[in-house]
Formats: sequence, C-alpha cells, structure tokens
Amino acid sequence: MADARVGNEEQDTILKMRMDAMLNSSPASFLSLVGALFAVYVYWSPSTAIPLVAWQLVITAVAITNLVSTVLYARKLPARWGARSWARFVCVMHLISGLAWGIGGAWMLTFANENQAVLTLSIGMAAVTVSIPSVVYLKAYNLFQLPIFWIYALGLALSTLQFKWLIATGFFLMGAFAIIIGRGLGDQLSNALQLSLENKRLAERLKERGAELEAANRQLEIESHTDPLTGVANRRRLMSFARAVRGRCAILVIDIDHFKSYNDSFGHVEGDICLVAVAGALERSIRPGVDLLARLGGEEFAVVLDDVSAEEAEAIAERIRVNVEALKSARRGRIKREVTVSIGLAIRGADENGSLAALMEQADAAVYRAKSDGRNRVCVGDLSANRNVA
Repeated sequence: MADARVGNEEQDTILKMRMDAMLNSSPASFLSLVGALFAVYVYWSPSTAIPLVAWQLVITAVAITNLVSTVLYARKLPARWGARSWARFVCVMHLISGLAWGIGGAWMLTFANENQAVLTLSIGMAAVTVSIPSVVYLKAYNLFQLPIFWIYALGLALSTLQFKWLIATGFFLMGAFAIIIGRGLGDQLSNALQLSLENKRLAERLKERGAELEAANRQLEIESHTDPLTGVANRRRLMSFARAVRGRCAILVIDIDHFKSYNDSFGHVEGDICLVAVAGALERSIRPGVDLLARLGGEEFAVVLDDVSAEEAEAIAERIRVNVEALKSARRGRIKREVTVSIGLAIRGADENGSLAALMEQADAAVYRAKSDGRNRVCVGDLSANRNVA
C-alpha cells in the first residue's frame, strides 16, 4: 500500500509539472484570435456571415477561457482543484479547440478557392505548430491535433480543389504521424520530467542530509566543550575562553568541601545530584554571556570573570559561596546535607600581564589556603601560598 501511495503521489507530481508547462503556454491562444480574424476577413460574404461569426465567437470563447485559466492556475484557484482536475479541464478545452478549428476549417475548405485554401491550411498548420508544447501531455495533444488533421482531410476531400485527394491523404497521414511523433516526444519529455523530479528530490535529500550533518557537527562541537554531567563548560572550553580574555580579569577555583564523604555517605547518584545543584548555583551567581563557568573534574569548578575589578571579583566569589551554602534549605530533599565550597580567587589588573597559568596557580594556592583556614570561605591567591593542605 505504501508503494502504491508513493507511486500515485509521484504521478500526481509529474502531472502537475505537465500542467505547469501546458498552462504557462496558454497565452499563445491569443494567436488563434488573429488567425480566426484573418479567416473571417477572407471568407466573408452575406451567405457565410452568420456561420463565420458563430465560429469566431467559439474561437474567442476558447481563447479567453484558456487565458483566464492561466491566471486562475497561477493563483491556485479553484482551491479544491488538483493536478487531475486541471488535466481533465485541459483535455476538454483542447478537444473543443481542436474541433472548432477542424470543423470550421473543413467547412471553409469545402467551398474555398485556391488562395483561400492556402490561407486556411496555413492557419491550421500554425495552430498545430503553436500547440506543440501540449505534447508534454499526450492525451491533450492528440485531442487537439487529430481533429484538425483528419477533419481538414475530410473537408479537402469534399472540396473542389485540384489535387484534393492528394492533399487530403497528406493531411490524414500527418495526423497519423503526429500520433507517432507525439508519443516519441512525449516519452522523452516524460523522462525529462521524471529526471527533473528525481533530481529535485535528490537535492532536497542532500539539503536535509547537509542540515543533519551541520546539526550533528554543532552538537559534537557543543559536546566537545561541555561537561556531560552538569552541562557547563569543560576544561577545554575554559582554556579557550581564558586565552581570549584580555586586560583585567579574575579566575576562581571552587572546590566542594568534604565531597568525598558526601559520596561515601549517600552514594554516587546523590553525589551527582549534588554536583548538578552546585553547578546551577554557580551559574546563577555569575554574569550570563560575560563570564564562563567550567567543571575542571570531580568536585572542582572554575570561573573566568572578564573585565572585573578586584572588588567586583570578590563580590561575585562571595555570592557564589552564599548561594551554594543556601542549597540545603532551598532544595529540601534533593540535597542531603549542608554543602559548602572553598574558593580561591586570582585577579589580574588592567595594567598587568599575568598569564593564565600563573592565575590558575594563584587560584589553586588560594583554594588550599581557604581549606586550611576552615573551608567555606573565599581566599585571594598569592604566589607564595602554602599548598600542603589536603
């Protein structure tokens, strides 16, 4: 069933492409008005006036209908009409047009002189030539071409023209060969439409695949710079960000106090929940879009503060400490006991050229000093800090 549905959808798509080609060529119907006026002028007489006017009205009505249908098709009106509805309409209009030209021309040929016959045959052949784009939809093509060729052949056979049987035979054969030639051209055009449809689908698939690959690459890029547990930046992203920072800045190294005992007491699952909660508290404490929070590993985090004074950096560090300390009361049931952090802070002034490594070293030393001094505090880094506290 699925294959049949896909097949029907493909046929409808190709049919729509055929209708696009045919209805976009409908403005050529204007030429039929000119040809009909020429014929009326050449054949006009009191005895032929009424049939000629009636024939001219039919040709005009068909031409106007074709022109209006082009506008309606472009605007997708009527809204309920699909490709199949338009295909039926096109077939009906081609048949009416072919019969109008065939019957009118054949009638004129029955009493035409040689000069009038030349004009009639020329107009008929011009109509056939102009309608060649309809070969893209063979059914409509035959409904227009055959009435002209074969009814013209009948009119020639009934005429008084010299060599009428020879000319009539030629028109009859042209009608037969028009079917053969139309089938060949139609098959080629159908193949071209099929290839065009397949190329379009291939281009769409390639576009989709490209979008998927681009999204996958973006995701890989994000994952390569993101800590999988907490969702904050990892060490690689921290180093990249810190190297790009110029001028005054600060680095905070944050270590969760007694985290090993937390894990031992409540298990690693609860320990992970605690890590995520602490990361959230840290993110809420820094300036979004300006500073960067990263997890260095285990229970250790780092923050890079861009373009801050010493006072601002110390205020942010203190805010971090307070927000982490408040987690137990803010998240009852999720945090099993009070959690605190020791924070080491290293600051680089606007006129200083301290390297990232030097700042990290100062911040590390400050963390050890904070732990040595009793934990749950902020210490400002110093190159001479003691690092022998576990």
